[in-house]
Amino acid sequence: MECLFFIFKWVIMMGAWGTGVFEDDTACDLLYEAMEADAKSFIVRAIDHKNLDYLDYDQCYEVIISAVILDSILNGTKYKHEINGYEEWLTQQNQASIEIFRTEIVSDLKVVLSDKSELKKLWSENKDDYLTWKAEIENIIVGLSSGVDKLL
Repeated sequence: MECLFFIFKWVIMMGAWGTGVFEDDTACDLLYEAMEADAKSFIVRAIDHKNLDYLDYDQCYEVIISAVILDSILNGTKYKHEINGYEEWLTQQNQASIEIFRTEIVSDLKVVLSDKSELKKLWSENKDDYLTWKAEIENIIVGLSSGVDKLL
């Protein structure tokens, strides 16, 4: 019973129902927010977190969603989602204006996987899914680092 309570508490606290990038309420909300403007504006906001000592939950997801947007636009990577209008919005973004952020976002993703991240702390408490979540983020890093097309 205690184990079930912990899992319930973890899901409620995080708003996550799986390890996928878009299997989290915050991630979906932030993507909708990004789609209200342009990709560059959203990515610049995430990069501004680089000087913080610690990234909170939302800041971690701002970095992750920025990385997913970059990876989708620059590499054509397809992520499993149920966000209406996302694919069309991606086609309307200026690839040249965001290419310059690739290296910074990769560095920021590494912070998300470090002890300077609330999201990493929360996921590391889930022994069953932590490695899967971590691998998802590492795959984004690899894609942005190499520019290789892939399907997640």
